[in-house]
Amino acid sequence: MASRPYTHRQDVDAGIAAVITVEEDTRFLAATLRALLTQNVLPGVIIIADATGATGQPVRTSFEVIPSPAGPVMAMPQAKEVSVQVVRAKGARSFGDAVDKALDYAELDPSTRALWLLHDDSRPSDDTCLERLLESWRNTPGANVLGCKQCDWDGKQLHNVGMYAGRHTVHSLVVDGEPDQEQYDGRQDVYAVSLAGALVSLSTFKRLKGINPWFTTYGESLDFCRRVCQSGGRVVIVPQAQIAHRRARYEGVRTRGGEALNSHHTISHAMTVARAQQRYLYTDMAMSSWIPVWLWRFIRSFGMALAMLFGKKPYGAWIELCLPWLALTSIPGAMRSRRLVARQSKVPMSSLQVLTADRRQIAQFHDRRDAFIAQQGVVLLSPLERAHLRSRIIRRWSWAMVMALVSFLGIMAIHWPVFRAAFSDGSLYSNALLPTGASFRQLAQAATTPWVFGSGIGIPAPPTPWLLVLMVASLFTIGHVGAALSLMLFAAAPLAALSFWALAGIFTRSDVVRVLGGLLWASSGIMFGWYAGADLPMLTVLVFLPAAFAFVFRAVGMYHTEDPLKPRPSVQAAALSALCFIPVVAAEPQLLLALVVAFVAFLMFVRRKRATLLLIPVPAAFAVAPTLVNSIRYAHLGSWRQLFGDIMVPSTASNGSPEALSLLQVAQRALGWNLLSTHMLDLAVALLFLIVTVLAIASLVLPFALRASRLMWVVIVCGAALSLVSSRVAIDVDAAGPVAGSAEPGMLLMMMGFLSCVCLVAGGAVKRFHPLHSNAQGEIEAPARDRLRPLIVSGRMVLAVVLAGCVAIQCWYGLERQQDGGLGISRSGLPMVTTDYLASGEDHRVLAISAQTRNVVDYSVMRTSRGDLIDSSPAQRVRLLDGEHDEIDQTLAKACATLLSNPDEDAIATISQLGFGGIYVVSDGESATTATPYEQLSANIAASNGTQALVSTDAGTYYRLTLRSAASQNVDTSWQQRTQNSGWRRAWLICLAVVLVLYCLVALPRRRIMDGLEEEA
Repeated sequence: MASRPYTHRQDVDAGIAAVITVEEDTRFLAATLRALLTQNVLPGVIIIADATGATGQPVRTSFEVIPSPAGPVMAMPQAKEVSVQVVRAKGARSFGDAVDKALDYAELDPSTRALWLLHDDSRPSDDTCLERLLESWRNTPGANVLGCKQCDWDGKQLHNVGMYAGRHTVHSLVVDGEPDQEQYDGRQDVYAVSLAGALVSLSTFKRLKGINPWFTTYGESLDFCRRVCQSGGRVVIVPQAQIAHRRARYEGVRTRGGEALNSHHTISHAMTVARAQQRYLYTDMAMSSWIPVWLWRFIRSFGMALAMLFGKKPYGAWIELCLPWLALTSIPGAMRSRRLVARQSKVPMSSLQVLTADRRQIAQFHDRRDAFIAQQGVVLLSPLERAHLRSRIIRRWSWAMVMALVSFLGIMAIHWPVFRAAFSDGSLYSNALLPTGASFRQLAQAATTPWVFGSGIGIPAPPTPWLLVLMVASLFTIGHVGAALSLMLFAAAPLAALSFWALAGIFTRSDVVRVLGGLLWASSGIMFGWYAGADLPMLTVLVFLPAAFAFVFRAVGMYHTEDPLKPRPSVQAAALSALCFIPVVAAEPQLLLALVVAFVAFLMFVRRKRATLLLIPVPAAFAVAPTLVNSIRYAHLGSWRQLFGDIMVPSTASNGSPEALSLLQVAQRALGWNLLSTHMLDLAVALLFLIVTVLAIASLVLPFALRASRLMWVVIVCGAALSLVSSRVAIDVDAAGPVAGSAEPGMLLMMMGFLSCVCLVAGGAVKRFHPLHSNAQGEIEAPARDRLRPLIVSGRMVLAVVLAGCVAIQCWYGLERQQDGGLGISRSGLPMVTTDYLASGEDHRVLAISAQTRNVVDYSVMRTSRGDLIDSSPAQRVRLLDGEHDEIDQTLAKACATLLSNPDEDAIATISQLGFGGIYVVSDGESATTATPYEQLSANIAASNGTQALVSTDAGTYYRLTLRSAASQNVDTSWQQRTQNSGWRRAWLICLAVVLVLYCLVALPRRRIMDGLEEEA
C-alpha cells in the first residue's frame, strides 16, 4: 500500500475511517482491499483488524492522493494522506467484537465522523459505493446508520435491502437469492441493515456503547440497529451503494474459528444462526415474560421438530429441540443485553409503524420465498420431455412387475404343495426352522424381553433380533404368526428381485440388465437352498440388503438417472436406507461387523453428505442394542459368538465345524459344491463364478465407474473377510461336535458387490432425449455417436445373454442339489386340552419328551402348541457351547433320563415342583407292536405316581401331573417379571420407538410418484 502510485481520479474524506476485519481465511481479502482502494472517495484512515493473532504491535503506513478539481486547474492541488493501520483484534468473538478491539488500538483523528465497517469477504461492488453513502448522508443529516444493498459475490443476486421490524424479529421482505432488478431501490428508512459495508456515525457508536458481541456475527447488526431506532436515531438503506458479500461463514466455507473450507466440505452454521435469532427474541421483550415464553417455546419445539422431520430437515429438527435448553444457558448474557436495550429505548414501537412489516407483507414475502425455494434445483421440463420420462417410467415399472411376477410364480411352482397349504391353520418348518404356535402377544413379548422362555423355566438373555422382523411381518397377516412365516417365504423372491433391480438402477439404466440382475439375485436363494430350507433370516437379508445400499447411493447423489434430470443428494433416501438396514442386521447380526468397515470406506470415497452417512447405521444399532451390549459385557465369557448365530437351528451338516478355511473352501462348504468334480453341474457353477469375477474386475478399469466400482469392491472384500471369520467361530454344539457360524451372510454380501460391478460394466445406458430439432453441433457429433452405438448395444446384448445363462445355472444347481431342506407345513401339535392349559396362563408350562433310542432322550419346554421358533436363542446356544448349563435344565435332563430307564416318583415330583402342569411324550412313529423307546418311556411315566394319562393319539400321549393342585401348577416367573419391568428394557424400547418414528417421518414421501419425475426409480 505504501508504494501505491499517485492518482488524480480519487478524493479523500478525512472524516471517514474504514475498518476491515481479517481472519485466517484470507481468500477474499485481496478483492476487498482492491475494491476499497479503487473507490472514487477514499476514507482518511484504513484500519485492518487482525483477528488471527499474528499482529503484536500496530503497524502503520500511509500513502498520498492528489485529487483533481472538477473545474479548471488554477493551482497545484494539495496532496491528501490516507493512513493505513494494521492493529490486533486477537480473541474477537464476532465481527463487532473485532471492530471494538481494533478501535482500542487504532489512532483516530478527532475529526473522524463515521466508521465504514467491512468484513474481509464484503467488497464494494463498484467505485462509487462510499461516495453514494456520503452523498446520502449529506442529504439525510439525521441518519445515524447508512446501510448498503447486500448482494452475492458476483453482485447479481440479492441477500437483503434493509430489514423491517416484526413481532420480536425482523423481516427483510427480500427473497434471498432473487435477481437484482432494482425492484427494492425505493427503500430508505428501515429498522435494521447489515453492518457489512454500513456507514455508522462515530458519535452514535460511542453513545450506544458499541456493538454487543453476545449476539454473535449473525445478530449483532440487528441489535445495534434496534438500539439506534429505539433511541430516536435513523437507520437508512442506500440501495445505490452495493456490497458484494460472500458470507463465507454463513454459507459454510469458513469454520467458526475463521479457517477456510472448500465448497465440497462445507459445514452448517444453522445452529448459531438460530441461537442468535432466539437471543434477539428474548431481549426484545420484558424479562417478566421470559418464563411463559420459554415454556411455550419448549412445547412448540416438539411440533416444530416433527414438522422439520417431515420436511426432510433432520438437522433443523435437532436445532429446534436444542434451542429451549440453549436459552437457559444464555440467561446471564440475555439479562445484560436486555438491560442495555431497555436503557437506550426512548421511542416506543408504536411510533415506528413505518419501519414495521405488517401481516400482509410478511405473508406475501413467505409465499414468494416458498415459490422461489421450490424452483431451486428443479429441472424445468417441456411437455415433450415430460412425455418421454413418463413413458420411460411406465416401461421401466412394467418390466419390474413382470420380473417380480416371474420370481413369485417360479418359487410357487417349485414349492407348490407347501404354497397350497401355507395359509391354512399350520406353521412353516424345515430341518433348521422350528414351527411356531405362538400368538402375536407371545411373539411381541419374546422379541422385546431380554429373557429366553424356552430354556427350563427361562434364563436372562438378549432377545433374538430377527423376532422384531417377524413381529412386523405378522402385522400384515393380522397377528397370525404362522401365516407370517409363509408370507415371508413366498414374498421373498419378488421382493428380492425388486430390491436388486433398484440397486442395479444406481449403476445402469438398461432395463434388460436390471431385470436379469434382479432375477439373478433372487435365484441365488434357490442356489443356496434358502427357499427349500425356509432360511428366513437369509431371505430377509436377500430382500433388504440391495435396497439399503441403493438408498445409500441415492443419499449421497451417486446414481444414474434419465436425461435431462440430474442426480442430487437426498435426506429422505438416507432415512429409507437406515430403515432397510434394520431387518438386515436383525436377521444376521454378524453383518454389522462388515457394514461398519464398509461405511468407514464410504466416508473416505464419498465427497459430500458424510454426516448423513454417519446417521444411517443408528436405527440398526438400536434394534440390536441388547445383543451388542450383552456381547461386549460378557465378551470374556464368549458371548460375542452370538453375533454369528441367528434364529435357525445350526448343525454341523449345514454349517460344518470351525476350521481355518480358504475362501474357495468356504464357498464349497456353503453350496455343497466341488470344484474338482467333473460333474456338469459343478463345472457350470465354476464357469458362473469365473464370468462374474472377470466382469467385476473389468469394472475396476472403466473410467466412468471408478468410484462406484471401488466402493463395491470394498463391500466384496468385507464380505469375504466376514465369511472367513465366521467359518472359524463356534456358535453351538451338536452330536457331531462344535458347529461353525454360517459363512452365507458374508458370501451374500460378496455376491451383491460382484453383481453390482457386473451392472456397472453395462454403463449408464441412459436413453438421451432428443428434441425434434438439432443444432449444428449435434449434427457434427451424431455420426461419431452413431458409429459407437452398435458396438455398445452389442456389448449389452452379450452381457444380457451371459446374465440369463447365470440365472439358468443357479436355478439348475438349486433344483438339483438344494431341495432336501425338509420344507413343509406342520398342522400337528399338542392336544387341545394341553393347548387350553397353556393358554390359560402365561406361567403354564408342559414338558415334551421324545425318546430317540433306549439310551437317548430329548426334551423341550413347551409354552405353545408347537416346539416354538420364538424360543430359539443363539445366546442360549453359545452359553451351552461354553459349558454354562442352567441348573434347572440339568435337573430336567436328569429327571427325563431317569424316566427313560425306569418309573421314578421322585423325577415326577421334581418336574411338578418346578411348576410344570404335564408331560407330553412324543411318538416315534414306529409300529405299536414292537417294544419301542416311546412305549418304554410312556410305560415308565404311567407307572410313576402323580401322573394321569389324559390324551393318547398317534402323535403322542399327554400325562397330567396330579401331585399339586391346578392353581399351583405354574413356573416361577418372578425373575422374568423383574426383567420385563426393568428400566433398561423400557429405555431401550422407548429409544427404539423414538428413533423409528423420527426416521419414518423423514422417510415418508410427500408427493405422488408421477408428480416427482426428477425422483427416478
